[in-house]
Amino acid sequence: MKYLHLVWTGLWRKRVRTTFTALSVVVAFLLFAMLQGIDTTFKQVVNEGRLNALLTSNRSGLPLPMADLSKIEAVKGVTQVTYRSLFVGDYQSRRNIVIVAAIDADNFFAINPTFTVAPEQLVAFQRTRTGVLITESLAQRVRWKVGDQVPVHALNAAKKDGSSDWTFDVVGTFDIPGSPVREQSLILMNYPYFDTARARDEGTVQTYQEVISDASQATAIGNAIDQLFTNSGYRTYTQTEKANAQGQLAQLGDLDFFVEAIVGAAFATLLLLTGTTLMQAYRERIHEFAVMKTLGFSDAAISSLVVGEAIVLTLGAALIGMLLARGLLPGISNLTGGQLPGLRLPWIVFFAGIGTAVLLGLVSVVPAAWRARRLTIIEALAAH
Repeated sequence: MKYLHLVWTGLWRKRVRTTFTALSVVVAFLLFAMLQGIDTTFKQVVNEGRLNALLTSNRSGLPLPMADLSKIEAVKGVTQVTYRSLFVGDYQSRRNIVIVAAIDADNFFAINPTFTVAPEQLVAFQRTRTGVLITESLAQRVRWKVGDQVPVHALNAAKKDGSSDWTFDVVGTFDIPGSPVREQSLILMNYPYFDTARARDEGTVQTYQEVISDASQATAIGNAIDQLFTNSGYRTYTQTEKANAQGQLAQLGDLDFFVEAIVGAAFATLLLLTGTTLMQAYRERIHEFAVMKTLGFSDAAISSLVVGEAIVLTLGAALIGMLLARGLLPGISNLTGGQLPGLRLPWIVFFAGIGTAVLLGLVSVVPAAWRARRLTIIEALAAH
């Protein structure tokens, strides 16, 4: 700590060069934190998928008849079944995109225990045909409260009356503690209201959700469900929640590869840049180091000053970049209207970034620190 002033002074002796180098480090770690934050959030969503919960849908996205419900309930190993349909809408403008899920109010929350709602609000939801439950994050963002009557303009769910405007009564809020999905702009409505008011596909659902008694039999039970509808015009495809989440993530491509490739390329370039900058700074200060050694500074002390400047530069700039990412990720989530829910920078990524910044500083400064340690006074004076 006693050399901190010397480190800081040496670092800023060339302000323009230091500023641009620091900005490069900030951008690199901003990119690192943003990509890792997105990747980690998606993986968390996948890991939350259950192995004892199945999802049944049509591979082509076609709706499934409600008549399938009783057949699925009769499959051996299936203990509970619920269903849902979705549509996308907006509130007042396209900036406020919302996802509306028409659910089976009687069974949905029993099958999805991670969704928490106050008992009295659940009762109000079940008794109010036009009632909706909304995420707490959505309530805060658009300033809805219990008792409000709110309009939602559907983008893909026209009504029988020719309009696409759905009017709902807010009867409560729900939460999904610890899940990134809690940040999603999600509305839960009653399926009967949706089914009788929509213009087409009446008497159908998009997805059936089943809870099974034995997770180890998930594949067998899923196959049994699908075999029921092999010769049907609405063939089904059943998989676990976890497999479904993994499949959706796979549609984005090999996210790990893209993240590692982009971050790796950025850090490789940054290593060359900082290494070159620190070596240039060392050459400009050879005479200064000779004077310091004449005044009694040891080889280790001089080398430590060079290393200290590198670490302060990379660590300080990296912290700025990651803090920027930590502030930007939730904002990006909000701007997408919850389509990318719960984006954030996990602490494990933050601390990994700190370690990477320190390592980057140490590796890039090795040539300059080694030369500073071996520098003799006579060689230094002769160089000038």
